[in-house]
Amino acid sequence: MNIGYFSVFAGLVTAAFSFLAFYLGVKNKNSELLRNAERSAYLSALFTFLASFILIYYFLTDNFKVEYVASYSSRALPAFYKFTAFWAGSDGSLLLWAAILAGYSVAFLRLERKDALTALSMAGIMGVQTFFLLLLSTVANPFEELDFFPQDGLGLNPLLQTPEMVAHPPTLFMGYAGAAVVFSLAIAGVYLAEDRWVIRGRKWIVFTWIWLTQGIFWGAIWAYKVLGWGGYWAWDPVENSSLLPWLTLSALMHSIMIQEARRAMKLWNILLAFATFEFVILGTFITRSGVISSVHAFGQSGLTAPFVSFMLAVLVLTLWLIYEKRGYIKSEDVVESPVSKEATFLFNNLILVASAMTVFWGTIFPLVSEGLTGYKVTIGPPFYNQVIMPLAIALMILLGLCIAFPWRRSAGKDLAKKLKVPFLAFLIALSASLALKLKIEMALALAIFFFSLTTHIQQYIQDTIAFSNEYKSKSYLKVILRRRRRYGGYTVHLGLLLVFVGVAGSVYDQTFENVKLELNQPKNFGEYTLVYRGLKFEDTPLKTVWTAQVEVWKGDTLLTVLTPGIEEYKTRGREEIRRVDIYSEPLKDLYLIFNGGGKDYIFLEVKINPLVNLIWLGCWIMTFGGIFALIPRSLVSKYVFSERGVAA
Repeated sequence: MNIGYFSVFAGLVTAAFSFLAFYLGVKNKNSELLRNAERSAYLSALFTFLASFILIYYFLTDNFKVEYVASYSSRALPAFYKFTAFWAGSDGSLLLWAAILAGYSVAFLRLERKDALTALSMAGIMGVQTFFLLLLSTVANPFEELDFFPQDGLGLNPLLQTPEMVAHPPTLFMGYAGAAVVFSLAIAGVYLAEDRWVIRGRKWIVFTWIWLTQGIFWGAIWAYKVLGWGGYWAWDPVENSSLLPWLTLSALMHSIMIQEARRAMKLWNILLAFATFEFVILGTFITRSGVISSVHAFGQSGLTAPFVSFMLAVLVLTLWLIYEKRGYIKSEDVVESPVSKEATFLFNNLILVASAMTVFWGTIFPLVSEGLTGYKVTIGPPFYNQVIMPLAIALMILLGLCIAFPWRRSAGKDLAKKLKVPFLAFLIALSASLALKLKIEMALALAIFFFSLTTHIQQYIQDTIAFSNEYKSKSYLKVILRRRRRYGGYTVHLGLLLVFVGVAGSVYDQTFENVKLELNQPKNFGEYTLVYRGLKFEDTPLKTVWTAQVEVWKGDTLLTVLTPGIEEYKTRGREEIRRVDIYSEPLKDLYLIFNGGGKDYIFLEVKINPLVNLIWLGCWIMTFGGIFALIPRSLVSKYVFSERGVAA
C-alpha cells in the first residue's frame, strides 16, 4: 500500500472517530470521550499533513509512477511549479482543501475555550473533514499508481505556470475551509441555544471573509494578466462560485451585529451561515465535477454523486435544526424605523442575498435547462450586468447611509444635517464628471463614491472630537484603534467603493483596436505611440517563445518596452498560449495582446483599460480593513492604551 494513501486512510479513520466522539461526548457530557476526540482530531490533522508532504515529495522527485504526478508534472518543469502542481488537478486540490481544514481544526482547538460549544463545533468540522478524506480514499485518490513507470509526465498546464495561479487556489481554499468552521459554529450555537456563538464566531467570519476576498482577487488578476482577453471577470460559472459565498458571508458579517446587540435575526444568521457553506461545497463541486463548462473546471464526473449527497445532507441537517430549535431562533422585529442603522443593515443583507440568488440562478440555469429541455443554455455577462449593476449602485449608496443613520430611529433635523455635506459632494462630483464629458455611468459611480466617502469622513471627525473630549487626547491613531471593528469595517467600505469605481471605469470606458505594426514604423493609439522593434526567439527544454519588442512612447518620452509573446509548450500536445504585457499608470493600463506576425510586422490587439488598478487597490484595502478589525483587544491595551484612564 502506498504510504501516501495509507496516511489519507488513517486520517479518515481518526477524523470519523473524532466526529462521533465529539458529538457523543457533548450529548452524554462525557469528558473522557471529549479528550479522546481531541486527540483523534490532532492525529487526523497529522496524517493529512503527512499525506500532503508525501504528494509534494513525489512531485519534486519526478515519481511518475503516481498517476496524478504524471498527469500534472514533467522533468523540465521548474521545481517551484512542481511544488505548486500539488493543487493543479482535482485530486490534489481536494487534498489541499483537507489539509487546510486540518490546520483550521488545530487552530480552533488551540484558540477556543474548552466547552460544549467548541466541542460541538469541532464535531461539525470533523464531519466535513471526514467527507473530504472519504473522497480522497475512494473516487479522488491522488496516490493512484500506474501499471508502468513513464519516462516523463504530461506537464503542467501552461496557464497554471504563473504566480497568480500559485496564489489563487490556496487563498480561496483558506476561505472555503473557513466557511466550514463558521457553519459548524453556527449549527452548534443553535443546537445548544447559545448566543455566544456570534461573539466567538466573529473573528472566524472576518478571517474567512479576508481569504475569500484574496482568493477572488488572485483569480481576477490571473484572468486579467494570463488568459489574455483584456478582462478580469467573465461571469464564468467557476468565477461565480467563488463570489457566491463572499456575498452571503458579507451579509452575515453585518447581520450578526444585530444578533449580538439586539438578540435578533437568529434565523436569518443560521440561514446565511448555511448558504455560505452550501455555496462553498457547490463551488468545489462545480470546479471538480465538470457538470458546467468552464475554462477553470477540472472535469471529474465521479464526484457528482458524493457532492450532491453531501449538499443534501447539509440541507436536511439545517432544516431539522431550524425546526427543532424554532423557539430559540424566533426573533423580535428590531427595525423601529426605516431611517435607522438597523434598516440599512437589513437592506444591505437583502441586496447581498438578492445578488447571490441572481448569480446562483445564472450559474445553475444551464443544468436546469438541460434537465428540462435536453439543451444546455448558457447565460452570458449581459444578464448579470443588467441585474447586478442596479443592486451594486444601491449597495454603494447604502454604504454611505448606514454611516449617517443612527441606531433605532433618526430625527429629521439631525439626519438632514448629517447628509447635507455628503449630498453636496455628490452634486459637485456629478457636475464635474459631466463637465469633463465622462459617460453617465462613470459620472454616477464617482458621485456615489464621493457621497459615501464623505459620510465616512464625517463620522471619523465626530469620533475624534468625542474621543478628545472624553480622554483629553487628540491621537488619531488611538481613535481608530479603540474602535477597531468600526474602522476596520469603514476601511473595507472604502476598498469596496474603489472596486466599484474601478469596475465602472473598466466596463464603460474601455477602448480597443486591432492594429498592424510594421518594423520601426510608429503607430498612434490614443495618447501613446507604439513602435515595433523586432521579434525575439527563445528555445528551452520546456517551451519555445516568440516575443515582440514594442516601444511605448508618449510624445518624445520613451515610457517602456513591452514584450507580449506567444509560447508553445513541448508537453501536453504542444499547447500554445499568449503572454500579454501591460504598461500600468495610476488611472489606466495599456494592454497588448500579440496575435502573430513575422520579422517585418506583427498583429496586436491593443486595449486601454481605465481605472482597472483601482480594483486591485480596493481589494488590498478591503483585506487590510479585515485584518485591522482582527487586532486583539489585549494587544491594543498593552501597547497603545497604557496610560491611565484610557481603555481599549
